[in-house]
Amino acid sequence: MGGAGRIALTIAPVFEQGSQVVVSAEVDEIIIKSGKAVGVRMADGRKFYSGIVISDAGARNTFERLVRVEQPLRSELRRILPSMAHLSLYVRVKQSAAELGLNGTNLWVYSTPDHDANFARFAKDPSAPFPVLFISFPSAKDPEFERQHTGRATIEVVTLAPYDWFARWENTRWKRRPEDYDAFKKELATRMQSELERLVPAVAGKIDHAELSTPLTTRHFMNYERGEAYGLAATPERFSSRSLTPHTSIPGLYLTGQDVVSLGVAGALFGGVITASAVLGKNLGGKIKPRAEVVVRAG
Repeated sequence: MGGAGRIALTIAPVFEQGSQVVVSAEVDEIIIKSGKAVGVRMADGRKFYSGIVISDAGARNTFERLVRVEQPLRSELRRILPSMAHLSLYVRVKQSAAELGLNGTNLWVYSTPDHDANFARFAKDPSAPFPVLFISFPSAKDPEFERQHTGRATIEVVTLAPYDWFARWENTRWKRRPEDYDAFKKELATRMQSELERLVPAVAGKIDHAELSTPLTTRHFMNYERGEAYGLAATPERFSSRSLTPHTSIPGLYLTGQDVVSLGVAGALFGGVITASAVLGKNLGGKIKPRAEVVVRAG
């Protein structure tokens, strides 16, 4: 209830019981003294010291950007590909989810069952059919949304895209990128909106705002070098690595998030559980109380 932002609002008071949450604060370096992680130095020069440093910035960001001393994991990470980049269309609609008949169920739409061929065709030709469209309805899932934003609904449309399409603009600034970049964005956004209106006809003609993020947007806000959506790629090399665990070769430094477990939201959540278990020296898996409903329909 209250959307994804409620996660931060709910968990922050827990952190603040003896700790401090610092926002709009860029970490420039993990401080290493006598071979041990002892704190972080911020981009503005401030330093925070701690007996333990836990990085959720991703393995590559941690060891290629934040740790300034050479580590064996760096060469191993160079052999692991980044995960796929993506396009995300953020849509605002002039009616509520209830009025539109949206029940919050996600849609996964594939052009054909051959996923590899779908993406290869799209990567070669941006005008080819989208390899996949993931359509989500955030406002329909949030019972508080209608009270705060009467007569409105939100939708997200996501698809895969190769970073190489955007690499030529990577040294330009956010909101200051050249006209050919904006034109390419507009072309992709128009196509994605058209597909949304085709697949969800209830929203056709009722969209009053749509904005597209590209791999360069992800690169800007998340600091992922190639705009990857899920950190390290889910390859055999990644899962066979004995180094991608909460424990690192630097005493006092721990990794967490999806790079220590698996991709996506579930991978990131369980990355936190496993890292907490490693730090505290006890298995916290039993603290997770899953709740599931299974509905079986004949036919």
